[in-house]
Amino acid sequence: MSAYVRLAIFVTCIAILAGCSRERRDWQSAQTADTIEAYGDFLAKHGDSPLAAQAETRVKQLGEERDWQQAATTDTLEAYQAYLRQHPESKWAEEARIRVENFSLAGATPGAPMASGPAAPPAVASPATTVPPIPAAPPVQSAPRPATPSSRTFEHGIQLGAFSTEAKAHAEWERVARAHGSVLAGLSPAVVAVKSGGSTLYRLRAATGGEAKSRSLCEALRSKGQACVVVLPVGK
Repeated sequence: MSAYVRLAIFVTCIAILAGCSRERRDWQSAQTADTIEAYGDFLAKHGDSPLAAQAETRVKQLGEERDWQQAATTDTLEAYQAYLRQHPESKWAEEARIRVENFSLAGATPGAPMASGPAAPPAVASPATTVPPIPAAPPVQSAPRPATPSSRTFEHGIQLGAFSTEAKAHAEWERVARAHGSVLAGLSPAVVAVKSGGSTLYRLRAATGGEAKSRSLCEALRSKGQACVVVLPVGK
Protein backbone atom coordinates (compact mmCIF):
# COMPACT_ATOMS: atom_id res chain seq x y z
CA MET A 1 0.00 0.00 0.00
CA SER A 2 1.47 3.30 -1.05
CA ALA A 3 2.07 6.13 1.34
CA TYR A 4 -0.55 8.19 -0.52
CA VAL A 5 -3.25 5.55 0.02
CA ARG A 6 -2.33 5.20 3.69
CA LEU A 7 -2.53 8.96 4.08
CA ALA A 8 -5.96 9.06 2.39
CA ILE A 9 -7.28 6.34 4.69
CA PHE A 10 -5.87 8.13 7.71
CA VAL A 11 -7.49 11.41 6.70
CA THR A 12 -10.81 9.68 6.06
CA CYS A 13 -10.74 8.05 9.50
CA ILE A 14 -9.92 11.37 11.13
CA ALA A 15 -12.82 13.02 9.30
CA ILE A 16 -15.23 10.26 10.37
CA LEU A 17 -14.09 10.49 13.98
CA ALA A 18 -14.42 14.26 13.89
CA GLY A 19 -17.91 13.98 12.44
CA CYS A 20 -18.98 11.49 15.11
CA SER A 21 -17.47 13.66 17.79
CA ARG A 22 -19.26 16.76 16.45
CA GLU A 23 -22.57 14.84 16.23
CA ARG A 24 -22.22 13.59 19.80
CA ARG A 25 -21.31 17.07 21.01
CA ASP A 26 -24.32 18.59 19.25
CA TRP A 27 -26.59 15.90 20.68
CA GLN A 28 -25.35 16.54 24.19
CA SER A 29 -25.91 20.26 23.68
CA ALA A 30 -29.47 19.59 22.50
CA GLN A 31 -30.17 17.40 25.51
CA THR A 32 -28.74 19.98 27.88
CA ALA A 33 -30.87 22.77 26.41
CA ASP A 34 -33.87 20.41 26.01
CA THR A 35 -35.83 22.82 23.83
CA ILE A 36 -37.65 22.49 20.53
CA GLU A 37 -35.17 24.90 18.98
CA ALA A 38 -32.14 22.93 20.19
CA TYR A 39 -33.41 19.63 18.86
CA GLY A 40 -34.47 21.32 15.64
CA ASP A 41 -30.94 22.65 15.21
CA PHE A 42 -29.56 19.14 15.77
CA LEU A 43 -31.90 17.72 13.14
CA ALA A 44 -30.90 20.42 10.67
CA LYS A 45 -27.24 19.45 11.08
CA HIS A 46 -27.60 15.70 11.51
CA GLY A 47 -30.83 14.68 9.82
CA ASP A 48 -29.43 11.25 8.91
CA SER A 49 -28.10 10.54 12.40
CA PRO A 50 -29.26 7.44 14.33
CA LEU A 51 -30.25 9.95 17.02
CA ALA A 52 -32.62 11.81 14.69
CA ALA A 53 -35.63 9.70 15.70
CA GLN A 54 -35.02 10.49 19.37
CA ALA A 55 -34.75 14.17 18.53
CA GLU A 56 -38.04 14.13 16.60
CA THR A 57 -39.81 12.32 19.45
CA ARG A 58 -38.56 14.87 21.95
CA VAL A 59 -39.65 17.76 19.70
CA LYS A 60 -43.15 16.29 19.65
CA GLN A 61 -43.21 15.84 23.43
CA LEU A 62 -42.00 19.37 24.04
CA GLY A 63 -44.59 20.73 21.61
CA GLU A 64 -47.39 18.94 23.44
CA GLU A 65 -46.08 20.18 26.78
CA ARG A 66 -45.82 23.76 25.51
CA ASP A 67 -49.33 23.71 24.06
CA TRP A 68 -50.74 22.16 27.25
CA GLN A 69 -49.13 24.84 29.40
CA GLN A 70 -50.58 27.50 27.13
CA ALA A 71 -54.05 25.93 27.33
CA ALA A 72 -53.85 25.58 31.11
CA THR A 73 -52.65 29.18 31.48
CA THR A 74 -55.42 30.50 29.23
CA ASP A 75 -57.83 28.15 31.02
CA THR A 76 -60.79 28.56 28.68
CA LEU A 77 -63.10 26.09 26.98
CA GLU A 78 -61.80 27.17 23.56
CA ALA A 79 -58.16 26.69 24.62
CA TYR A 80 -58.74 23.11 25.74
CA GLN A 81 -60.77 22.30 22.64
CA ALA A 82 -57.97 23.67 20.45
CA TYR A 83 -55.44 21.57 22.36
CA LEU A 84 -57.48 18.43 21.77
CA ARG A 85 -57.70 19.16 18.05
CA GLN A 86 -53.90 19.40 17.88
CA HIS A 87 -53.00 16.59 20.29
CA PRO A 88 -55.91 14.13 20.61
CA GLU A 89 -53.65 11.31 21.84
CA SER A 90 -51.24 13.22 24.09
CA LYS A 91 -50.62 12.42 27.77
CA TRP A 92 -52.75 15.45 28.72
CA ALA A 93 -55.65 14.68 26.35
CA GLU A 94 -57.79 13.01 29.01
CA GLU A 95 -57.30 15.90 31.42
CA ALA A 96 -58.20 18.34 28.63
CA ARG A 97 -61.43 16.41 27.96
CA ILE A 98 -62.31 16.53 31.66
CA ARG A 99 -61.76 20.28 31.74
CA VAL A 100 -63.88 20.71 28.62
CA GLU A 101 -66.63 18.77 30.38
CA ASN A 102 -66.33 20.90 33.51
CA PHE A 103 -66.36 24.14 31.51
CA SER A 104 -69.45 23.00 29.67
CA LEU A 105 -71.16 22.31 32.97
CA ALA A 106 -70.03 25.49 34.67
CA GLY A 107 -71.14 27.52 31.66
CA ALA A 108 -74.60 25.97 31.56
CA THR A 109 -77.46 28.38 32.11
CA PRO A 110 -79.13 27.70 35.48
CA GLY A 111 -82.24 25.69 34.80
CA ALA A 112 -80.99 24.22 31.50
CA PRO A 113 -81.58 20.47 31.06
CA MET A 114 -78.73 18.33 32.40
CA ALA A 115 -78.73 14.71 31.28
CA SER A 116 -77.01 11.92 33.18
CA GLY A 117 -75.43 10.56 30.01
CA PRO A 118 -75.23 11.13 26.25
CA ALA A 119 -78.26 12.82 24.73
CA ALA A 120 -81.16 10.41 24.24
CA PRO A 121 -83.95 10.57 21.62
CA PRO A 122 -87.05 12.47 22.77
CA ALA A 123 -89.07 9.25 22.87
CA VAL A 124 -86.73 7.92 25.56
CA ALA A 125 -86.25 11.12 27.54
CA SER A 126 -89.83 12.39 27.72
CA PRO A 127 -91.28 9.72 30.07
CA ALA A 128 -88.97 11.01 32.83
CA THR A 129 -91.09 14.13 33.17
CA THR A 130 -94.12 12.09 34.29
CA VAL A 131 -92.32 10.11 37.00
CA PRO A 132 -93.11 11.28 40.56
CA PRO A 133 -90.02 12.60 42.36
CA ILE A 134 -90.21 10.32 45.40
CA PRO A 135 -89.91 6.78 43.96
CA ALA A 136 -86.58 7.41 42.19
CA ALA A 137 -85.60 3.77 41.65
CA PRO A 138 -88.34 2.67 39.18
CA PRO A 139 -87.33 5.13 36.40
CA VAL A 140 -83.79 3.72 36.41
CA GLN A 141 -85.02 0.15 36.08
CA SER A 142 -87.65 0.89 33.46
CA ALA A 143 -85.66 3.28 31.27
CA PRO A 144 -85.07 1.58 27.90
CA ARG A 145 -81.42 0.88 27.08
CA PRO A 146 -79.73 3.36 29.48
CA ALA A 147 -76.47 4.76 28.12
CA THR A 148 -74.58 3.66 31.24
CA PRO A 149 -76.19 0.78 33.15
CA SER A 150 -74.30 1.63 36.35
CA SER A 151 -75.40 5.28 36.36
CA ARG A 152 -77.77 6.55 39.02
CA THR A 153 -80.38 9.04 37.88
CA PHE A 154 -82.81 11.20 39.81
CA GLU A 155 -85.36 13.97 39.30
CA HIS A 156 -83.49 16.90 40.85
CA GLY A 157 -79.94 17.29 42.06
CA ILE A 158 -76.64 19.11 41.87
CA GLN A 159 -73.41 18.32 40.03
CA LEU A 160 -70.01 19.22 41.45
CA GLY A 161 -67.71 18.21 38.58
CA ALA A 162 -66.50 15.44 36.26
CA PHE A 163 -63.41 13.32 36.84
CA SER A 164 -61.21 10.75 35.13
CA THR A 165 -61.86 8.00 37.71
CA GLU A 166 -64.61 7.07 40.12
CA ALA A 167 -62.12 7.23 42.98
CA LYS A 168 -61.30 10.86 42.16
CA ALA A 169 -65.00 11.71 42.12
CA HIS A 170 -65.49 10.22 45.58
CA ALA A 171 -62.34 11.96 46.83
CA GLU A 172 -63.75 15.27 45.58
CA TRP A 173 -66.99 14.63 47.44
CA GLU A 174 -65.03 14.06 50.65
CA ARG A 175 -63.11 17.28 50.10
CA VAL A 176 -66.21 19.34 49.39
CA ALA A 177 -68.03 17.72 52.31
CA ARG A 178 -65.20 18.70 54.64
CA ALA A 179 -65.11 22.24 53.30
CA HIS A 180 -68.88 22.79 53.04
CA GLY A 181 -70.40 20.17 55.33
CA SER A 182 -73.18 22.46 56.52
CA VAL A 183 -74.36 23.03 52.94
CA LEU A 184 -74.25 19.35 51.94
CA ALA A 185 -75.75 18.03 55.19
CA GLY A 186 -78.11 15.13 54.51
CA LEU A 187 -76.94 14.57 50.91
CA SER A 188 -75.23 11.47 49.53
CA PRO A 189 -72.88 11.32 46.51
CA ALA A 190 -73.92 9.66 43.25
CA VAL A 191 -71.14 9.04 40.71
CA VAL A 192 -72.48 8.80 37.15
CA ALA A 193 -70.23 7.28 34.46
CA VAL A 194 -70.53 8.68 30.93
CA LYS A 195 -68.54 8.27 27.72
CA SER A 196 -66.68 11.35 26.48
CA GLY A 197 -64.18 11.53 23.63
CA GLY A 198 -63.50 7.79 23.67
CA SER A 199 -62.88 7.68 27.43
CA THR A 200 -65.10 7.54 30.51
CA LEU A 201 -65.82 10.51 32.76
CA TYR A 202 -67.36 10.26 36.20
CA ARG A 203 -69.83 13.00 37.10
CA LEU A 204 -70.16 13.76 40.79
CA ARG A 205 -73.80 14.41 41.70
CA ALA A 206 -76.16 14.40 44.65
CA ALA A 207 -79.94 14.09 44.68
CA THR A 208 -81.78 16.94 46.41
CA GLY A 209 -85.44 16.02 45.94
CA GLY A 210 -86.50 19.38 44.54
CA GLU A 211 -85.57 22.13 42.10
CA ALA A 212 -85.75 24.92 44.66
CA LYS A 213 -83.36 23.08 46.98
CA SER A 214 -80.98 22.36 44.11
CA ARG A 215 -80.82 26.03 43.17
CA SER A 216 -80.41 27.09 46.78
CA LEU A 217 -77.57 24.64 47.36
CA CYS A 218 -75.73 25.62 44.18
CA GLU A 219 -76.08 29.29 45.01
CA ALA A 220 -74.65 28.68 48.48
CA LEU A 221 -71.75 26.60 47.13
CA ARG A 222 -70.91 29.04 44.34
CA SER A 223 -70.82 31.88 46.84
CA LYS A 224 -68.05 29.92 48.59
CA GLY A 225 -66.10 29.39 45.36
CA GLN A 226 -67.27 25.83 44.74
CA ALA A 227 -68.44 24.95 41.22
CA CYS A 228 -72.00 23.64 41.16
CA VAL A 229 -74.58 23.02 38.45
CA VAL A 230 -78.30 22.38 38.96
CA VAL A 231 -79.45 19.03 37.56
CA LEU A 232 -83.08 18.97 36.39
CA PRO A 233 -85.22 16.14 35.01
CA VAL A 234 -84.59 15.42 31.33
CA GLY A 235 -86.99 17.41 29.18
CA LYS A 236 -87.84 20.02 31.80
